[in-house]
Amino acid sequence: MQGKKMASEETLLSLLKKARKGDDDAFRKLVEETRERIFGAIAAMTQREAIAEEILQEGYLALWDKSVSGDVEKPLRWLHRFCVNKSIDYLRRNEPILLENFDEEVERLPSNFTCPEIAVSDSERREALISVLQKLPHRERITLLMSDYLGMDSFEIASTLGTSPSTVRNQISSGRKKMLNLLKEKKID
Repeated sequence: MQGKKMASEETLLSLLKKARKGDDDAFRKLVEETRERIFGAIAAMTQREAIAEEILQEGYLALWDKSVSGDVEKPLRWLHRFCVNKSIDYLRRNEPILLENFDEEVERLPSNFTCPEIAVSDSERREALISVLQKLPHRERITLLMSDYLGMDSFEIASTLGTSPSTVRNQISSGRKKMLNLLKEKKID
């Protein structure tokens, strides 16, 4: 959400509580405050906007339904985890298809995606970043998105992916190095 600061977890929690009591406007506001950031990450992970939309809708329904999500203290974090887990489930079932067709796909990242070591300030750099990100091995791409875009730490990512935090840190480090080298080859600062 370029230029717009995202609502705090406290604000989102207040909106969720109101929504669970039947306030449709509060739920609509909660979706408006979170949708763009989560959708972009899920679309980048799954490489399918329609699938990302389905996962996100399922996430919002689960968040709204207290019998599914329980007493959520941090709605954005809960929604991130739910949608990332659903995306990973999708990828596990469909990864061979995704990898087979990957070069034909145009991976769409939100305009505010950044990698700490790379300043992407214009469309040429952004396109280069997307192109380079597409060339990374699947796991490195996913861990980078989860870390740099969703803001998850290595323990959260490891738990979600069913691996160790050190493996996640290695994948992130390796992915960043590969991205930087590929960007240097393209003569992008």
